[in-house]
Amino acid sequence: MIPTFVSLQADLFRLPCLICHVPDWQNVKRDFLSSINWDDPDCNLEHFYSDFHRYFTRGEQPPYHMDLMEVLRGPLEFFAQENPGSQVLSSWCQRYSANQMHPVHTHGVIGYSAVFYAQLGRAHKPTCFFSPFPDPWSGFIDEKIPKCEEGDIIFFPSQCMHQSLPHAAAEDRIIFSFNIMQSPESIYA
Repeated sequence: MIPTFVSLQADLFRLPCLICHVPDWQNVKRDFLSSINWDDPDCNLEHFYSDFHRYFTRGEQPPYHMDLMEVLRGPLEFFAQENPGSQVLSSWCQRYSANQMHPVHTHGVIGYSAVFYAQLGRAHKPTCFFSPFPDPWSGFIDEKIPKCEEGDIIFFPSQCMHQSLPHAAAEDRIIFSFNIMQSPESIYA
């Protein structure tokens, strides 16, 4: 029997995400990526290149941070319109060669995170995200790979579990990532 009166049919929760494209990326890509010290022994880890521990965990900004913020100024300003008081404190870079990956992780429970796809070939997949809610019928955790391409940036809640999948491409996959926090004045205003 179909109910004769439905008072509300809506989602109780949602997981917001924003994908923006950086239109000038192809014009600045070569020069920008050549500014990274890809040979730094502190950043060449067993499974991939990452300057996260060299800069972010020490509370330092990498040398390219301000240039990256300039490249991403348009998407950051657009994000800030909906999220006043948001601020990027630091950033990091990661490069994955063939068959390399980054396992499932989060970036903490507060704020947003972003991934900028600086080099993402046709054989590469963007970040894979996992639903924080199991499917109510099967109990399985749903996963999504958003449609992103090189030059795109995706903003997502920091607590969302995600991973970088392995790929078989000859070309490296290069991303820049950062966390976004809101000033206390913005949160409690």
